[in-house]
Amino acid sequence: MKRLFILLLLVLVVGAWTGQMMVTDSGYVLLAYNNTTVETTLWVFLIGLLIAFLLLHVIFNLIFNTRLPSGRFRQWRVTRKQQAARKKTLQGLLALSEGEWYKAQKVLTRSAEDFDLPAINYLAAARAAHENGDQAGADDLLKKALKTTPEAGLAVSITQAQIQVARGQLEAALANLLKLRRKQPQNKQILALLADVSTQLHDWQGVADILPDLRRSKALPLENLNRLERETLLHLLYKQKTPSAGGSVPEPEQQVRQLQSIWVSMPETASGYDEVVAEYAHQLMAAGGHKAAESLLKKRLESRWSEALIPLYGLIDSPKPRKPYQQAQQWLSTYEQSPGLYIALARLAAKCQLWSEAVGFYEQSLSLDPDLDTCAELARLLRQLDQPDKAMQVMNQGIRQLTEKLPDLPLPQPALKAD
Repeated sequence: MKRLFILLLLVLVVGAWTGQMMVTDSGYVLLAYNNTTVETTLWVFLIGLLIAFLLLHVIFNLIFNTRLPSGRFRQWRVTRKQQAARKKTLQGLLALSEGEWYKAQKVLTRSAEDFDLPAINYLAAARAAHENGDQAGADDLLKKALKTTPEAGLAVSITQAQIQVARGQLEAALANLLKLRRKQPQNKQILALLADVSTQLHDWQGVADILPDLRRSKALPLENLNRLERETLLHLLYKQKTPSAGGSVPEPEQQVRQLQSIWVSMPETASGYDEVVAEYAHQLMAAGGHKAAESLLKKRLESRWSEALIPLYGLIDSPKPRKPYQQAQQWLSTYEQSPGLYIALARLAAKCQLWSEAVGFYEQSLSLDPDLDTCAELARLLRQLDQPDKAMQVMNQGIRQLTEKLPDLPLPQPALKAD
């Protein structure tokens, strides 16, 4: 609009100036060739020259299909505009990377029409508008990107989903991403965004459903993927602890079957996470599935030893407690420096009512790792064996171990004892 106004103003000024010159001095032109002469005013000659140029331009375009230099001029102007647009686009992208959101949005939007890839400008400008808090502007720029470059629909939709996530519009982003995944099931960016949104919505089953594709496509770094998988599997197990609203608590046997069904549906990598195996074993034992828990822990410990899991083996209730006790004794020849194994042996010995052996195993564990919980278990056993002084000594040992971890702070002088 401004350009049109300036052009009209320029035409009026030039017209007024030309009229004034025509009135002041009409000029004189003489053309002579052999015996022929043509006399006319300067202004009539110039008008005739312009008309002749226009006629020649039309004739050459229609008959000879060639262009006069005006076509080259137009091409030169287009090239100049594109070069200027590329320069402005670079300036806008640099402003975007430097956090100058308003400048980036302004420069990128203005140069989009003359740039040969306008979708790039509009997408970058939409991000800048979002960062600047201009939500309506961001949505409008995304629409322009799709309108100018329909084949960039995937990039536009992914950018829209990213902006929705940043705004906290998680449900809208989830719906958008699920639609995109149906079209592009192995797209890394879509899978990574879908995992992020599902995690924020605590839709752990949704995360579990895409874990195989995340691993197959390597959409996330391996460390991040393993952490996400471990967290997801743990939450799926935690969910089993909370009965559904209004639902009745299932019978123990049914709980065990449900847990086993969930475990079978989990990926094979689930058995590689100590926290996941421990949670599953705890829930099995809580539901009375000690036989299943024993089989699980034995298989896992024989394939890969774990100091976090071996103490759980000592909590197994078996109608024949000597069987797991003997199994734990077999491991002792290989893992004689394992404090967790001695805890398991102490617990299993207590289940077999081998009290002196249980005390010995607890003491052996404490000599390797003076753990406060182990101290408490041993002190409880000693009190029941009518050894209160020794039990107090063990607890004091545990307290001393605990106080050693406290920060070094000033303390008052001990009170004087009364005579």
